[in-house]
Amino acid sequence: MDRIYCKIKQRTAEKDKFRQILSTDDMIFPNVEGLILNEVEYSPDVLLDDDDWFYLSDFSDEDYCIIPIKERMNGMDYELLSSEEFCNIDYIFVIRNQDFLFQNITKSRLVARKRIIHLGEDYRYDDNNKSLQINSVPDAIYRMKNNTLYFKRLEAITNIFKGISDLYKEATDKETELFLRSDFIKLENGFNSKNVKKINRKKIAIAINVLDGLNKNEKNRIFNYIADYCPDLVCDSNRFRIS
Repeated sequence: MDRIYCKIKQRTAEKDKFRQILSTDDMIFPNVEGLILNEVEYSPDVLLDDDDWFYLSDFSDEDYCIIPIKERMNGMDYELLSSEEFCNIDYIFVIRNQDFLFQNITKSRLVARKRIIHLGEDYRYDDNNKSLQINSVPDAIYRMKNNTLYFKRLEAITNIFKGISDLYKEATDKETELFLRSDFIKLENGFNSKNVKKINRKKIAIAINVLDGLNKNEKNRIFNYIADYCPDLVCDSNRFRIS
């Protein structure tokens, strides 16, 4: 049985909120043994082949390991997700036996729109439907039996495991300079690449990879969200002020 849970987005520094969504006899993600065919210890300089997965051992001992894993959640700890919280889902995770399977949830994965639903041989019109799209493969897998986390792209899971971005490579001087010249950034008060320290160079490297995989509409949604979340960053030209 797959038990599905989620974390709720919060704008404050409150304790993380987790919720139950549902339990099902269907497999939300494929069998883990069929997914993880080859394992490679994580290094920012390694490029994976299609069938490879990075791994981090002794994962529960790390500061960026999340509470449900550390507490070995028994399925009865969290309240059910309310309809008001649905659009604030941050990420989901499926518990299957002793495996945790994670998927990051972006705005594009949360859909609320009018549509016609196909149900077997029948059809139904729904003018207020909210749905969450599930990937064919999870972003990360934690296996309790060997206390190991598996993933393919570090940038895909930095939102789930806060602080894991410290493992990422730093952006080079050239990459940092090019990023600061982006058309959505306005530098002020003489700020330049020399002011960017180690931690933020790692975050810039992640941001570059994420942005490279997005189309124009997806980028606009992200920029609009940031502008709404941090309005003081926005200058008159709708760029983000960095100083």
